[in-house]
Amino acid sequence: MLLSRLFKGAPDLEIEQLSIDSRHSMKNAIFFCLDGIKYDGHDYIKEAIENGAKVIVYSKELKEKYKAVYIKVGNVNTALTKVANVFYNDPNAGIDKYVVLGNYGRSSVASFINDYLNTFSSCGYIGILGIRYNGLELNSPFSTLNILDNLKMLDTMKKNGVSSCTFEADAASLNLQKLDSIRPECVIYTCTNRNSSEYQSNDYFTYIRRYLYTLENTSQVLFNIDDESFNELKDCVENYVTYGTSSIADFQIRDVSITSAGVAYKIVHDEKIFPVRSKVQGMVNVYNLTAAIIALAIQGHDLEDIISHMENIPYVDGVMEKVDEEYNIIVDSAYDVNSIEEIFRYGDYVKRKNRAIGVISINYSDGDKRLEKIMELCNRYLDVSILTENESQDSSVMEILERCDRFERNGRILYMPMRSQAIENAIEIMNRNDTVLIIGKGNERFLSMGLGKEFYHGDKYYAVKFINKRRREENEIV
Repeated sequence: MLLSRLFKGAPDLEIEQLSIDSRHSMKNAIFFCLDGIKYDGHDYIKEAIENGAKVIVYSKELKEKYKAVYIKVGNVNTALTKVANVFYNDPNAGIDKYVVLGNYGRSSVASFINDYLNTFSSCGYIGILGIRYNGLELNSPFSTLNILDNLKMLDTMKKNGVSSCTFEADAASLNLQKLDSIRPECVIYTCTNRNSSEYQSNDYFTYIRRYLYTLENTSQVLFNIDDESFNELKDCVENYVTYGTSSIADFQIRDVSITSAGVAYKIVHDEKIFPVRSKVQGMVNVYNLTAAIIALAIQGHDLEDIISHMENIPYVDGVMEKVDEEYNIIVDSAYDVNSIEEIFRYGDYVKRKNRAIGVISINYSDGDKRLEKIMELCNRYLDVSILTENESQDSSVMEILERCDRFERNGRILYMPMRSQAIENAIEIMNRNDTVLIIGKGNERFLSMGLGKEFYHGDKYYAVKFINKRRREENEIV
C-alpha cells in the first residue's frame, strides 16, 4: 500500500508492513514510536531503520535523525489506530466484538459468551487464556494484545470465517490504549476487587473511565449495579444497561439457590420472569453468567435460547471449576483475600451438615498482615484447612507455615509444604458429601520457586488423579 494513502501529503512510497517492535525484520515498514510503561519507541529508531523500516511515525522531539521518512503526529497511538484500520481494510467491520472489563470474572464472562456464540457461528477469543478461534489455541504472553496485534488478529480471524470475538482487558492495558483500535458492539464491566494487585498498582478507575469515554455511541455498555464500579463509571456513557440483585436493575437477579450441583435463580426483566439453571458454581458465577446472558440478549440473541444453553455451559479452566461430578472438588486460582473469602462463602453455602476442607496457597513473600487475614478466614469458614506452597524459597516454606501457627484459633489447621501431597491428603480425608476447595493455582502448570519456575502438573491434574485413586481403593474394599 502506498504511504500517500495512509498519510496525507506523504510520498508515494510502497509500504509492506506496520511495526511497533524495532527488534524484528521490517522490510519497507512504518515504525510507530509507541511510549509504553518500560520502553519508549523513540529510543529505538536507529535499530528499527537498521532492520528495514523506511518510515518513522513519532511525537517527541528527536535529537538525531537517520535516513528515513519522518512523520510527526500529536499522538502515536491514535495515528497507529487510524493507519492500521486502513492498512488492514477495516478489520472491525463485519465482526461482532464483546469487551469484558473488571478485575474479577473477566475470563468467565468472556468464555460463557464465546461458548454460546460458537454453537451457531465461529467466535474468537483473546484474553488471559490465550487466543482461540476455529479450534486453534495459541499462547499469548499478554492477556490484552497491543493496538497493532489486535487488528492483525481480527483481520486473520475474519479471513478464516470468524464472525464475532470476545476480548478481556485489564486496566493497565486500557491506559496503554491497547483496545483503542477495537470498536466494540458491547462492553461489560463485571466487578471490582480492591484487594487485587491490579487495583492497587494502578489508578484503576481513571484508566477504565478514560476507555469508556472513547467509546462510540453505538457501543452498548453493561454494568453490575451491585458493584461499586457502577457509581464510579455510570457517568462515562450516555446509555447503559444494568444487572444485579438491586430492585432497580434493568435485569434483576432473584431467588438465588447455590448447591454443589450448581446454581438456580430467576432473571426478571420487563415484568417477565426467566428461570436460570446452570452447573457453574457459586454466587460469583451467578453474576458472571447473568452478565453473559444479558450481553448476548442486548445484542439481539434470544434470551430464552441463551438461558437454555447456559444450563450445561462448560466450566472455565481453573475458575470455580468443579473437577468431578460425584465429589464436590473445586479448583480456583484465587490469591487475594476478597476472592478467597468469596470461595469460602461458597463452601459455607453448600456444606450444610458436612465439612468444607480447604487447600490454601501460602507464599514466601506473604507478610504477617495477609497471613493473619487468611488464617482468620480459615478459622471462620473451614472445618479443615491445609496450608501449602504456592511460591517457595528453598526451606522457607516451613518457616512461613510456622508463622501462620500464631494466628490459628480452632486447632483445625494442617501444614503440608508439598502441594500435591496437600491435595492428596484433602481428598483422602473428605467424606462423600464434603466440599474440597483447592485455591491459589487453578490450572497453572508451574510453581514459582527461589531459582525460577518449576514445572507443576496443575491442581486439577492432581485432584483428578487422587479422586480416581480413591475410587479404585474403595472398589477394592467392596
